[in-house]
Amino acid sequence: MNKLRILLYMCIAVFTLNSCTDEVEPQDTPYITFETSSMDITFDQGGSVSQEVKIFAANIKDADRTIGISVVGASTDVDAAAYIVPTTVTIPGGSNVAILNIDLTDVNMSPFAAQTLVVSIVNATEIFTGDDLTINVGLNCPNNGIKVKMELGFDSWPEEIYWRLVDVNAGVIVLASQATPGYGAYAGMTGGITIQECVPSGDYQLQIYDGYGDGGTSYLVTADGVQVANVSASSYGGSTSVDFSI
Repeated sequence: MNKLRILLYMCIAVFTLNSCTDEVEPQDTPYITFETSSMDITFDQGGSVSQEVKIFAANIKDADRTIGISVVGASTDVDAAAYIVPTTVTIPGGSNVAILNIDLTDVNMSPFAAQTLVVSIVNATEIFTGDDLTINVGLNCPNNGIKVKMELGFDSWPEEIYWRLVDVNAGVIVLASQATPGYGAYAGMTGGITIQECVPSGDYQLQIYDGYGDGGTSYLVTADGVQVANVSASSYGGSTSVDFSI
């Protein structure tokens, strides 16, 4: 509805300016809004970032205008210690643009969990304000690492399995169902489990073992959201392996 109002005001202003031969003042359109209603901000794990956000008014005034800014707590799940959002921003006289700087720091964030920061314009002298700004906050893996996600689907005997992900070039185990090779890591569990970890790019082999020799657990592996391995529960017996590069 706000967008319809601003379009109506702008049309009236354009019609008025183009229909008169005498010099006229621009219409005093009462509207302020963020440059966008949604944006994504991603930065390095353990790091921080400062994001510039523009706020536009539909008119220009001679005097400075101070606009109130507020975090919408009910819609925000970013830790309060992870962001700094000024409570006001100023549109300078002679301009219709203000710059809001939002600072974000890695506090209780994860590369595998998207979080949201929602910011609103409040206490504006103008009558109408635009939509809230929703910022989707994410983290990169450190050292340009790859986000690996493994989804395991159990049968009735998850205690029978052991798996490990081996860096082929380095000859080391980077992930495994448990630190010491052996079965029983998932004893008593039902349904399945998801493992997420940052790993270096390279060549890998997923090695799967079943203690009873009848398979039964499925494996789906993605790297930065792209599927790299898919092993069905009935496609192997006592062991199998899958090679992939990420």
